[in-house]
Order: sequence, then C-alpha cells, then structure tokens
Amino acid sequence: MAKGDIVKNTFREYRDKYTGRLVTQLTSAERLSHHPYFYNKMITNDSKYLIYASSYDTSSCDNIRNLYKMDLSTGDALQLTEGPHVGAFSANLSSDDTFLVYKRSNAIYKLDLRTLNEEIIYETPVEWFMLSVPSLGSDDKYLVLVEMKESDRVKPAGGWSAFVPQFEARPHCRIIMIDINKRASWVVHENEHCQLGHAQIRPNDNNTVMFCHEGPWDRVDARIWLVNSDGTNLRCARPREGNEQVGHEFWLSDGSKLAFVHFKKDYGVDATIRLIDPITLEEEILMECHGYSHFISNHDNSMIVADGHHPEEAFIYLVNLELKTEEKLCWHGTSWKCYKTTQDSHPHPAFSPDGSFVIFTSDKDGLPAIYKVEL
Repeated sequence: MAKGDIVKNTFREYRDKYTGRLVTQLTSAERLSHHPYFYNKMITNDSKYLIYASSYDTSSCDNIRNLYKMDLSTGDALQLTEGPHVGAFSANLSSDDTFLVYKRSNAIYKLDLRTLNEEIIYETPVEWFMLSVPSLGSDDKYLVLVEMKESDRVKPAGGWSAFVPQFEARPHCRIIMIDINKRASWVVHENEHCQLGHAQIRPNDNNTVMFCHEGPWDRVDARIWLVNSDGTNLRCARPREGNEQVGHEFWLSDGSKLAFVHFKKDYGVDATIRLIDPITLEEEILMECHGYSHFISNHDNSMIVADGHHPEEAFIYLVNLELKTEEKLCWHGTSWKCYKTTQDSHPHPAFSPDGSFVIFTSDKDGLPAIYKVEL
C-alpha cells in the first residue's frame, strides 16, 4: 500500500456487557492498530476524523506501520505516510488540523494534511537517540522531545527487558525545544546521570515545560519536574515521600494545573487523583480512584477518562471532576501484552474534542484494535 491510498475499515458495534454502553470496534483485530499516545491530539476539531497507526500489508506484529486518517462515519482511512521507522505513537495534530508532526527514525517530520507533502523540521545528531513521544505546544509554534546519549542506551531484548537496566544505567539525557517555523532548536535541560521522559509544553504557556525522571515508580528520586523553556528555574514539582508512587502526569487542557495519580505504597493500591498548581506548587487531593495506568482530561476539564490496570479493574473509567464521581464506561479487557513495542496493547483512552465519545485500544478480540465508546 502507498501514501494516498484509501483503506476500508468495517465497524462492529456492540453493547458493553457490564455497562450497556454502545462500543464500536473501528479496526480489525486481525491487523495490529492503535491510536497515538494519549496526551497527543489525535482527533480533528469537528470530532469526525481519527489519526491512527496500523499495518495493513500483513498480520505480522513486526512489520512496518504507517499513519492513517480515518473518517469516523464511514471507516475509510487515508494513508498519510509510507515506508519504515515511523514512530507509531508519535503523531500529533496541529490545533487547526492543517498539519501533523511525527517521528521517523531520528527525525521529526511536518506533514501537510491537505497536500500530504512533508518536510523534516529537526534531526537528532548521530551521537544521540530520540527518546519518548514529541509534544506539540497548544499554539503549534514549539515542540519538545527527549534525547539520550546513544552510547548510554540499553538495547531491549524484548518487552520491558530494558526498562530497569536503562534506569540503572543512569544515562545522559537532554530535553530539546524546537521552534517549528524557524527550524531552530536548543537544549532546555540536560542531566548526565538520569533518564528523562514525557516532556510536555504547558498549554497556553510555551515558557513552561514539564518532564519526568523516568524509571520504576518505586525507585525514582522524584517523578515530576518543571523547567522554563530557556533552561532556568528548574524545580521539582513533587518531591517523593516515603514509599509512595506517583505517575503519568499531564497538563489539564487549559494549563491551569498538572494532574497525576498517587499511590500510597504499591502501584494500583490506595490511589488518588491529585492536582498541582505549576506556579505555587500547591497540591490538591481531588478524590480517590481506582488504580489507573493512564488518564487525561477533556477540553473543558470537567471530565477525566482513565484505564484501570489490574484484571478486576480492566475498565475504561469516566470521572466527573465537579461531582468527584467515578463510573465504569466499558470493559477494555486488554492483556497489556508487548508486541513490537511495550505500548501496543495499552488502552490509552482519550476524549473526542466534542466530548461525545472516547477512543481506546485493546487486544481483547485478537491483535490490538481501536474502539470507540459513546458518552
């Protein structure tokens, strides 16, 4: 298949056996498909089109994956990229839906969604390795990403085999900020002995970048950090206390707060949703919750959607932030199995811009496929 081709997806609708909610399977479980990383913009402003990654040429999990734009009313999907080494989770739509940025090998591409023309806007130097998912600012002017010194990189033998050894290697990492229009870049923050990850530009404030010290949540010194885009005012947003674990931090959609899940001791036990003011670093305990792996807010911060990790909590959850209530949307039932990458079967739920549905991934019916649950 080639760039510009149209793929036909056949939808399958069913009622969730636990909640009765209408769920639509958007892609076949005979081919591995998933949407971009959950804090990236993946659905157009009119909630009619979805950006996703898939491989239609073979059922193999190790083959080339490309990016597609699916019409959510028909299932027809336009192939956007062609060739190897596309970062399948890296796609990020611009605020006006006119272009897409994504990672291929060690470069960032900008793809015009009207013409499908693309250009390289940044290349990582050969002695470095581009790590994590690039993050696009809310006004489309800047992008941040994390790089690791190639000589410090632990090559995975499969699955999560490199996760702990990479943390223990204390690699040299740095955060790069890119001016998209000027094609200029600079180092925002550098640490010679710590794995960095999840760099995210604060919405409506290009001067503030959040990032994490990556590694096992029960072993990192402190997970959540903030730094100004010029490298000044480095500060720990959340010092670790005792045996607690915190993680999968994200910005609320307006940038007013950063959110994270807090566990008193063990991952998935005694969990609460918490918020931090990025200016004062004041922390608010919002409410108790199930043991989420990933969660994100909607466009007006009135709701949060999350995925439960443990088998007895294998649901997509909807949180009403005003009422501080939590309900099950549907059973995601994924295995969390590693395929080509560690993330392939993660649900990674995300809202549509109009708040009418949630997208998630699961391998409950075969290979990882994309589902939509109506709200």
